[in-house]
Amino acid sequence: MMAQALGRWQRAVHRRHGANLGLPLALALALGVFAWVQPAFLSADNLIGILRQVAIVGIMAAAMTFVIMTGGIDLSVGPVLALAGLVAVLSLDAGLGLPLALGLALGCGLAIGLLNGGLIALGGLPPIIVTLAMLSIVRGSALLLGGPDLHAVRTQPAFSFIGTGTVAGVPFSVWLFAAVSALLWFVQRRTPLGLMVAAVGDNERAAWLSGHRTRLITWSLYGASGLCAALAGVIQASQVHTGSATYGEFGTELDVIAAVVLGGTQLSGGRGSVLRTVVGVLFLGTLNNAMNILNVPIDIQLIAKGLIIALALGLGQRRA
Repeated sequence: MMAQALGRWQRAVHRRHGANLGLPLALALALGVFAWVQPAFLSADNLIGILRQVAIVGIMAAAMTFVIMTGGIDLSVGPVLALAGLVAVLSLDAGLGLPLALGLALGCGLAIGLLNGGLIALGGLPPIIVTLAMLSIVRGSALLLGGPDLHAVRTQPAFSFIGTGTVAGVPFSVWLFAAVSALLWFVQRRTPLGLMVAAVGDNERAAWLSGHRTRLITWSLYGASGLCAALAGVIQASQVHTGSATYGEFGTELDVIAAVVLGGTQLSGGRGSVLRTVVGVLFLGTLNNAMNILNVPIDIQLIAKGLIIALALGLGQRRA
């Protein structure tokens, strides 16, 4: 009996740690293969470039992890990114100071996220329907505000620093990505809210009957998703020195969701990890960078990304 119990325990530990280590091992293998094919891949400049490229998607994916853990989804992050960047640029162009411009941009994203959360948590509407409708509404609002044109940022060194500045040789946008990820990891692992997010996704009614404010939790998570999408929009506008309603085109939200799913977060809710989402973001960024260096055609890149997402979903469902 003791041997059988020990065997079951060993198999359970193997399954758990195998699932946790699978993606990091895949990332390490990918790095090794791409470095063997193209030695320049592991250069310091290229690795920092990968981090810079994934920072925008990573910030949104870290917040999206909580949303998906509740069994929800947020498809409006791309247009929110565009609108927030446009608001920041137009505010600066109108002569408003940087703090007020950033406040308006971030506040815009937070308001949209809270509106999503209110309709879902308080109105009882399906998340995919609400955020799909919001995707269209926000994109149209951005086009009304700025049209399809690019709006350049005039001389604004402080604003440009957000997307192009460096601290200790590392892009400031990467530091922002790290800070957001660390904060959300702390919330998930060290606060009651992290436990409640998993409880809501696992069985919302049971969590509500236990006396927890499940609607408020869901509401706040969509607000956080909108806020992080707005921050990503500000970073992008700063990097390219322009704002446009056409940024965050269709596919941005799919990249965000793909990173979360690759990190092992279940679309049905109840299970997920901010830290593994970060690894998923790095894996996708590494893959995209390597295929660009190797001049892989864009159609093949899209097919490869889709196959990887499908494989991750299949493996996640099998583990569940």
